[in-house]
Amino acid sequence: MTETTPPLDARLKRVLRFMPAPLGIVTSFDPESGDPVGLAMSALMPVCLDPPAMAICVNRSGSAHDAMMRAGRFCINLLQAGQDGHVAPFADPAARGTRFKQDDWRQHVHHAHAKESLRGVWYIDNAPAAIFCTIRESVSFGTHDLLVGEVDDLITSGSDDILGWANGSLYRPAPLS
Repeated sequence: MTETTPPLDARLKRVLRFMPAPLGIVTSFDPESGDPVGLAMSALMPVCLDPPAMAICVNRSGSAHDAMMRAGRFCINLLQAGQDGHVAPFADPAARGTRFKQDDWRQHVHHAHAKESLRGVWYIDNAPAAIFCTIRESVSFGTHDLLVGEVDDLITSGSDDILGWANGSLYRPAPLS
């Protein structure tokens, strides 16, 4: 009996499942209706500090993609212990109706965008970090767009207790020593 090797995408998905990553609720808004949009993701990373920039990967078939692209802005909300209730509504399409229902959601209009729109990007008040970005570059690859956002503003709570994602669940990273 010969053993078959699973396809490359299945093997990579298994490896990525165990690879720790920060977890963020990435938000934006529909510029026509003003409605907030968002998704939970671990596909986020810093790009550089000069200029300050972050990158995210968004599936083009996802519900937030088109509105986010039209708005040209997004916010990466990093979470801490006690804010994990924000994850399920953004990770599960069936729970979409419960997104933005917690009382700690706020809208942020950065001064650079105040004249063009009074609609702001949604963020979680008292999150360890809410990183506000304007999309400067977009690269399409496969099913996703890699969006590079220049950081316009940053709100921090002072907490460094940031939740991550590994092995299919939330975790709290801790130093080895």
